[in-house]
Amino acid sequence: MCFIRRNIIVLVLSVAGLLLSANARAMENVASPEKRVVVLDAGHGGVRPGKVVGKTKESDINLSMCKAIKAQLADKMPSLEVILTRETDKALHEDRNIDNKRRAELANDKGADLLLSIHANAADNKSVNGTEVWILSLDEDTLRQNRKNSGAFVDEGEMMHVENISKSSLGYIIALSNQMTNDPFNNTFARIADSKFKAKGRHSRGVKFNDWTVLYWLNGPGALVELGFMTNDAELKYMLSESGEKALADALSDAIVEFIERLDKMQEYTAEGGALEASAEEVKAEESKSEEPKSEAERLEEGYTIQLLSSKHSLSLNDSQFKGYRGRVVELMGTGSYCYKYCFGSFKTRTEAREELERAKETFKDAYIVHYEGNKIK
Repeated sequence: MCFIRRNIIVLVLSVAGLLLSANARAMENVASPEKRVVVLDAGHGGVRPGKVVGKTKESDINLSMCKAIKAQLADKMPSLEVILTRETDKALHEDRNIDNKRRAELANDKGADLLLSIHANAADNKSVNGTEVWILSLDEDTLRQNRKNSGAFVDEGEMMHVENISKSSLGYIIALSNQMTNDPFNNTFARIADSKFKAKGRHSRGVKFNDWTVLYWLNGPGALVELGFMTNDAELKYMLSESGEKALADALSDAIVEFIERLDKMQEYTAEGGALEASAEEVKAEESKSEEPKSEAERLEEGYTIQLLSSKHSLSLNDSQFKGYRGRVVELMGTGSYCYKYCFGSFKTRTEAREELERAKETFKDAYIVHYEGNKIK
């Protein structure tokens, strides 16, 4: 009996220890091991079928392709979290501008490392064929030239028309800032995807630029792909065939895997201090600012901030775990095993920080206010 009682006591203490450990981690709001997130957007749906040829709806082609890509990614990169903006023939909203914005917002909320919007094309000339990979541009000269060259192939209703948007509006300023941050990533993915299509023997119409609504509202990297032309009988038959769908899904899933692997390598270089040699001037400049928070945002030298996460290791400020706060957090130093603290905002008083805390809790329920000085938590 004593032996049994002793075992029960040991078991209870072990469980209690695990619970205390879990609670301690929860109180620290600890960052989980990084998980990459990709959002696949099946364009159109429901009241917005897109292009229709005979009985074939573009929205059906798009959805089937997204499901095929997701299935392939489950085998090629099981650690990747893949989310679909829709899984049935239903739009997110009947108004296309709101619909497209919601798709981008879904990706933003999930902290996606990439949003890939899938579409199928159409043209007056039934001989036109080929794939297109589109990325965001807000440069009006580029857009004018691109639309002129693309002619009837661009669906005007799916665009923002930035030439008609006030350049001082908050939405435009945020979109421009996001584009500047994401442009290298957008171009990288686009070139990879284009090369994968060519490797499958597909005729490529190249990488193009536009102010698609679904990309305009996106915080992270993204691209829009046109699989082929529904108005070309041979190409439509190819897209609807099992072999054609498999080949297209294979190209895009391979592109996603290569893009995510490149992201991981870039993060490894950052964590290790970079693989490139720096000049003496660059080293001196880095040393002079080594005590500053890792952010371009201006902060008070001392004040209050919102702690979102803590980690044992330094994270990229664009880590998907930061969700809608990606690229806007700063890394501060604290004590304990989880000494890397990721915070948002800078306030003179705790009272000023409380309003932002309520917003932060909608995404990070364990967020709380901390007092900092320089780059350290006090």
